Amino acid sequence: MKKVAIRRYKYNKNYIRRDDDENSLLIENHKKHFRFVLIYIIIGIIPIILFIYIIVKLTKNKNITTKNTNNTTTILDKNLVNTTNNDYLNYINVAYSIDNNYHYLAHISMKSIMLSQYNTTFINFYILYSNFSAKQKEVINRISLQHKNCKIEFIDMGNQFKDFSIHDDIFAVWSPADFFRILLQDIFPNEKKFLYLDADTLIYKDLTKLYNYNITDKYYIGMLEFKVFSYARYFKKRFNNYINTGVLLCNLEELRKGNISEKFIQFHKEYNKQIRYPVNDPLNIVSHEKNGYFDPEYVIIGFCDEYSAAEYYTKTAIKLNIYDVVKAYKDPYIYHLIYYAKPWREVPKNNGKVCVDPFTRFYEIARKTDYYHEILNTFPVKP
Repeated sequence: MKKVAIRRYKYNKNYIRRDDDENSLLIENHKKHFRFVLIYIIIGIIPIILFIYIIVKLTKNKNITTKNTNNTTTILDKNLVNTTNNDYLNYINVAYSIDNNYHYLAHISMKSIMLSQYNTTFINFYILYSNFSAKQKEVINRISLQHKNCKIEFIDMGNQFKDFSIHDDIFAVWSPADFFRILLQDIFPNEKKFLYLDADTLIYKDLTKLYNYNITDKYYIGMLEFKVFSYARYFKKRFNNYINTGVLLCNLEELRKGNISEKFIQFHKEYNKQIRYPVNDPLNIVSHEKNGYFDPEYVIIGFCDEYSAAEYYTKTAIKLNIYDVVKAYKDPYIYHLIYYAKPWREVPKNNGKVCVDPFTRFYEIARKTDYYHEILNTFPVKP
């Protein structure tokens, strides 16, 4: 048998194993695969997620209009309104009573509130209205779309006070809507406190401090006002604490106990011909025994300047610190555009002097709204 030679493997000392090369190749392939997946996610999946997120947010932000059983239309922003959110430390009820002539003014006033509130303050706006169109509600409701820390509810007052005989004076034009504030305690039987504001107010500071003003044993807290009247002859009433009703902190519990709304209505019917200011006069007469007044720092009238304000408050029956009045005028909490300070009607003047300050303040806030150009077209006076 022929022998077969078997070749034996000889170890080569110079041979290097290639295992490390294979591992490096695998790692490189994994890196390429990872980069491909990452690029796919960035280019393909993330835009889809962002698109879905935007659609969901837009859907949530749609306004929902509902009607209650009393034909009261309420417009709420379901996404923004959350009065149980623990992020808010203070909840404040604010009411306006207006008709279709004051929707732009209310919008400006409400805008001034929301521009000056802390993030921890939530405002519950209630609009007591008559003769409103969908467009006019839209103008006001715009505020709730821009500011998450508020909600707006519209309450249709129908024909309330339509039968009241109302006469105008040189400073104001009155309407049935002006009387709606008298019914706050009846409209909201479960609420304890409200801040009522006329539409011609501008707010410059967070309302929490004012809302917490001591009102324990009072009906109303308002701005002390100077009035010359002969009520003693007509109404058999004498009192010094006459307050303006354009800014009222209302103690609804005490007002219900005192039956003030009914007393107001009865008094107005009985003394209609003697009443000069249809809301201010009857309200003061039936509630003055338990009315209080704000310190000057809280509410100031839109005079021509701080000197006019100081002069006005030297005439009030209860004397106020004039330095406090001047300080408040320069740095107001609430600025109330009453008497001759109506910038949307005409350039305000006092004894022939043009009042630049109220004119400037009003249009400063108007310019920050979404309806500035419409406001300019609506009102005859241009800044």
